[in-house]
Amino acid sequence: MEYRELKREELTLLREIERSEVVKEVYYCKNNRLSLVDEFYDIQGWDLDELNSFISRLYDIYDRNGTVLGAFDNDKIVGLVALDSKAIGKNNDQLKLDMLYVSSTYRNKGIGKCLMNKISRKAKDLGAKSLYISATPFRNTVDFYSRVGAKLTDEIIKELYDLEPEDIHMVLDLN
Repeated sequence: MEYRELKREELTLLREIERSEVVKEVYYCKNNRLSLVDEFYDIQGWDLDELNSFISRLYDIYDRNGTVLGAFDNDKIVGLVALDSKAIGKNNDQLKLDMLYVSSTYRNKGIGKCLMNKISRKAKDLGAKSLYISATPFRNTVDFYSRVGAKLTDEIIKELYDLEPEDIHMVLDLN
């Protein structure tokens, strides 16, 4: 597996990541407590409008000197992680993990964890003390972030919460 920063002209490679997933449980957060609820979703790839919106976000992140890393199996992209460069949080010492995707047939092979480790090191090198994560509430997603050390945040960033109020807002301490 090769891990490297993507060039601007490569950001559309996000389209090639196989996003399919069967979801059986989702988390809801109320009063800073998680509850797990049975819900079923059979996600069959990208919604085109959502995909185009995500690619637009990647361009914005890249143009603000953010970082987009890809995981490649030979020449095929199988994972992608994006880190925004804009300092956020009450002390301006957090960076937002904007997105993390691993192709369905490559999940549970350590690729997501490796991408998280690399982007966490990059964030720390940029002076961040933590990563702000707005996680899709699917059990697999939230459990993944929990396994790499993320916890529910005590400091909800309103502008990010308003964009994705159903998400589980987490923070990963980089110290």
